[in-house]
Amino acid sequence: MTERRSGGPRSCYKESGAPKAAFATRRLALRAIPRTSRGLRPYRCEQHGWHLGH
Repeated sequence: MTERRSGGPRSCYKESGAPKAAFATRRLALRAIPRTSRGLRPYRCEQHGWHLGH
C-alpha cells in the first residue's frame, strides 16, 4: 500500500469493513470522481488496480 501525506498506509477497505471500489486503470478511476468532489484522487493498489481516496 502507498503512504499518505499524513497518517498511516492506505487501505483497500472502508471504515465499515466494506471493500472500496476498484478500477482497472487510473483513467477509469479519474472518470468515476464526481464533479462536486474536493480532493478525491486515485491511488495505486497492487492487488486491485486503483482505488479512490483523499
